[in-house]
Amino acid sequence: MLSLARAGATDFARSEYVRLGLAVSDDAEALSLGARLLKDVALGAAGARRRAFARASARGYSAAAAQGGGRYGLVNAATMSLVAGDTRLSSQLAALALEHAGDPSDGEAGYFDRASRAEALFLLGRREAAADMLAKAVASAPSSVSSHASTLRQLTMIAVETGGPTAWLEILRPPAAAQFTGHMFAAGDFVEEAALKARMTDALGAQRVGFGYGGLAAGADILWAEALLAAGAELHVVAPVSLASYVETSVRSFGERWVGRFDACLARAASVRFASRDPYAGDDEVFAYASRFAAGCAILRADGLSTEAVQVAVWDGRPAVGPAGAAADVAYWRETGRPQAILPFERPEPEARPPAAAGADGERGVKAMLFIDVRGFGALRDDQVPAFFEVVMAGMAEAIGGLAAPPEHVETWGDGVFLVFGHPADAAEAALSLLEAHRRLNLRARGLPRHLGLRIGGHYGPVHLRVNPITGAQAVVGAHVVVAARIEPDVAPGAVYVSEAMAGALATSHAERFRCGYVGRTKLRKSFPPLSIFNLSRR
Repeated sequence: MLSLARAGATDFARSEYVRLGLAVSDDAEALSLGARLLKDVALGAAGARRRAFARASARGYSAAAAQGGGRYGLVNAATMSLVAGDTRLSSQLAALALEHAGDPSDGEAGYFDRASRAEALFLLGRREAAADMLAKAVASAPSSVSSHASTLRQLTMIAVETGGPTAWLEILRPPAAAQFTGHMFAAGDFVEEAALKARMTDALGAQRVGFGYGGLAAGADILWAEALLAAGAELHVVAPVSLASYVETSVRSFGERWVGRFDACLARAASVRFASRDPYAGDDEVFAYASRFAAGCAILRADGLSTEAVQVAVWDGRPAVGPAGAAADVAYWRETGRPQAILPFERPEPEARPPAAAGADGERGVKAMLFIDVRGFGALRDDQVPAFFEVVMAGMAEAIGGLAAPPEHVETWGDGVFLVFGHPADAAEAALSLLEAHRRLNLRARGLPRHLGLRIGGHYGPVHLRVNPITGAQAVVGAHVVVAARIEPDVAPGAVYVSEAMAGALATSHAERFRCGYVGRTKLRKSFPPLSIFNLSRR
C-alpha cells in the first residue's frame, strides 16, 4: 500500500487499507500508514477539504506517536497541523518531537532521526539550527539520495506553507540524471580520445550528473560510459537490440578494440534495459526508439528524485538525416526545453546512408497500446452477462467514442479490450477517461456487483502492422504487444499501470498533463522477465 501511495494511487490504497482492517488497528505502523494516506489527500486538495484532511492526518500521526511512533509521528503531526492552519499546535508538537531521545548512529536510521530533528526545528522557526542539523543528516548517509529527495519534498512543502526560503534545502538535491549520446567513430576518424574524455568529465561535473542512461555503441557512447563510471556515477544501459546483434552492428564493425571496452562497461552497469531483444533487422527506428526510451528513463529518474534531467551529447552540428543518431537525439531532447550540454565535435562529412528498406513482410510502427479487462467478470452469473454488456461494455464504447483522438485499432474478446494509438498521450487520455466513465456507472441498478473494476495496462513500443489472414482485418502484433498484455494482470482494479517506456514518453513531453509514479515490478512469468511499472494519473 505504501508503494501505491507513493505512486499516486491514493484512492485504491485507502480502500485496501480499510479492506484489510488496518483502519481499526492500534499498531503504530498501521496508524502511520493511515495518516500518510490522509496526508496525500490533503496535499492534493485545497481550501476547507485540504485543512480537514490535514487535521485528520495530524490526529493519525499523533496516535501513531502515542503507540511508539516516536519523533517520526510527532514531527509529521506537527507538519500536518501546520497545513491544517493550527500553528500553535504545530509548534507544541514540534517541541515535543525534539525532546525525544535520538539515534546517534550513521546510515538510514541516523539520517531519518536527524532529518526529523531538522524538520521540527524548521517548524519552530529555527532555520539556522535546522540547516546545521540537515547537514549532519546528509553527512550520516551521503549516498541515500532517495531519502534526501523525500526530505527535500517535505521541507519544500513546509517552506511553501510558511512563505520561507528554499535555497538552504539545496544540500538535499540529488545529482542530476542524464541521457548521454554522441556519434560513432568510423575506422578512419582521428579522435583525440583523452582530450574528448576530459571534456566529457568536465561536462558531467558541471551538470552534477550522478545517473547516466544511454547506449554502448562504439565511439562517444562508450566514452561517455567510461567517463560516468570513472566519476562514480551510475551507468544504465539501454540496448536497442539483442546484445550479440548490438555488438556486431554497432561495436565490432568499428574496430575490435571497442568490444573489450563494451564488455567492461556492461559488466559495471547498474542496469541494462532492452528496446528489443531481437537481432537487428535493418530497421533504424528501433535505435531511435531506444534513444527515446533512454531519455524517458533519465527524466523519470530525475522526477522521482526531485532533481534535474539533462542531456549530454557529442554532436557535429549537422542536422539529422534519419530517425536515429546524435542529431536526432539532440533535436528530440531540445523539444522538451530541458537543459543540454553539447560538446562540439568536428569530423568529415559522413557518407550518405541509403534509407533502410521496409521489411518485405509488412509495415512497422511505434504505437501506444492498452489492454483492458474487468475484475469480477468471470464470476458473473449467466443471467448477469447481458446486463454486463449493456452497461459496462456499452459504457466503454461511449467513452471511446467521445475521445478527441480515437484509437487506430480496436479488438475485443469477452471482457477484454485491446486499443492501439499513435501517440502515448492519446492512449493515456483514453485510459483515464475509461476509468472515469466506469466509476460513474450505476452497476447495482442493473443487478451487477459493485466490485466490478477496470484494470488497464499500457505500453509504448515498436509493433508489426499486418492483415489477419483469417478475418481480413488489420492486426497489430509483435513482442511489444505481449509486453502490454503482461502488464494488465498485475494492475490494481480501478487503476492504470504503464510500462517504463510509456511512462518515460509521457514524462518527456506531457508532464503537465499526466503523472507516472513508480509502483514496482510485474510478477516473474515463464520466459518473461519482470517489468518496471508505473501508476498513471492526471497531474
